[in-house]
Order: sequence, then C-alpha cells, then structure tokens
Amino acid sequence: METINLYNLAEQEGILVSFLPLNETKGLYLEHEGKEYIALDEGCTLADEKVVLAHELGHCMTGGGYNLMCGSLVRMRLEKRAERWAIERLVPLNELRAAIKQGDEAISSLAEHFGVTEGFMQKVLTHYTQKVSA
Repeated sequence: METINLYNLAEQEGILVSFLPLNETKGLYLEHEGKEYIALDEGCTLADEKVVLAHELGHCMTGGGYNLMCGSLVRMRLEKRAERWAIERLVPLNELRAAIKQGDEAISSLAEHFGVTEGFMQKVLTHYTQKVSA
C-alpha cells in the first residue's frame, strides 16, 4: 500500500490527518467528540510518514485507541494490533516473498523496495517469521 492510499483511506473514514511539531513522538491518534484525528510529526521523513501513518491508521481501523491511564498490558496489546495492521497493509506476505525471490534479501534493500524504514522492515520480518512458524 502506498502512502497516498493511506491518506485516501483516512479521508474515506473521516479521519483528519495533520502535521504538527511533535517533539516526543512521530505520530499519535486521538478520538474526540466522536471524531478521529491523526497527528504526524512535521519532521518525518517520507518513510517515517508512511510507517507512522499506517500504524496510527491501524489504531483507528482496529478500534485500538486508549488513554494514558490504562494499564501497560492493554497498551501493549493495542500497540501490537495497530502494528500488525500496518505490517500486513504495507508489506503483504506475498509481495515480501516476491521481493525476496527477485533478490531483495537485505533489510535495507527490502525497506527501500517497500518505502518503509529499516526498523519497520525488521518488525515485518519478525512478524511473518513468527506467523509462519506458529
């Protein structure tokens, strides 16, 4: 999924996406008075923008919003669900396999191929390795 598709999905779902100076984080999801908002740090790289937008949309699409007062186990579960949604949209398993067959085996090469960060690509590989071996 390309970044433009993520913005289109947000628009279809009525989610307002804005860029703000977020010093402590690259993105956040907020629900207020029945409306959903995503804020992205205005200093994001293109790869960060794609990954963070997908992650925050993952919160929206999976009903995974939480407040700071909820416990760490709940937060971890909801963060993992949002991350899983982002992984499976940005790097579908069949496309990952095809890229690897074409010779894109290094994390940096795969990250560039999919337009994501290397850190995110490492999460992708971990996710699918655990999923396939389960």
